[in-house]
Amino acid sequence: MDAAGIPYEIQSITHAYDPTELLTARQHEFITEAVERGYYDSPREWTLTELAEGFSVNPSAASGVLHRAEETIIKEAIGESSVEANESQEPE
Repeated sequence: MDAAGIPYEIQSITHAYDPTELLTARQHEFITEAVERGYYDSPREWTLTELAEGFSVNPSAASGVLHRAEETIIKEAIGESSVEANESQEPE
């Protein structure tokens, strides 16, 4: 536009991303299954135990995967960068 002499003003800059890149493959798989099976419905259609059994893991492991995925999604939704969210998950 500069070359053509057309005046312009930049109003905002956004960053496009693929939302599936926020989660690990395992987190995405758990969240997708949880949504499809009604884990997030009210009342729940599926329990954490049933979800865990579907993945052949104990409920504690399933809860951890879901919690980390939910944390990443929520922090991204309120504007915290996914880099900061991932750093907070790493053990010190």
